Amino acid sequence: MIHIKTREEIELIRESSLLVSQTLTEVAQHIKPGISTIKLDKIAEDFIASQKAIPAFKGYNGFPASLCISVNDAVVHGIPNEYELKDGDIVSVDCGVIKNDFFGDSAYTFMVGDVADEVVLLLEKTVRIDILY
Repeated sequence: MIHIKTREEIELIRESSLLVSQTLTEVAQHIKPGISTIKLDKIAEDFIASQKAIPAFKGYNGFPASLCISVNDAVVHGIPNEYELKDGDIVSVDCGVIKNDFFGDSAYTFMVGDVADEVVLLLEKTVRIDILY
């Protein structure tokens, strides 16, 4: 059965999704060589909590973190750890939140410092934006 959302429910989903965007923006401000992925996760968790929301991934099927963070060629849904980002890394950050009982979820890949030209080209050519109406 497909549940058709009301305008009010759609607005609540929009709020959750906007919070994901705001969280990724907050995390982006801290992405630089020397910061650990676990520190980025803590920044996101604190920010989400400050917005009276819940990290959607934390605890889901035992997942231990608020973000999924994958560095360089690591497969998606990486678990944040003590790895410190280095100049030239790329880091994919996947964020999900629950606010007002609705989910928002999105991911973005960031460049850390000076990234090789071929990596920049790869990122430019693989940008994918899904828009649901």
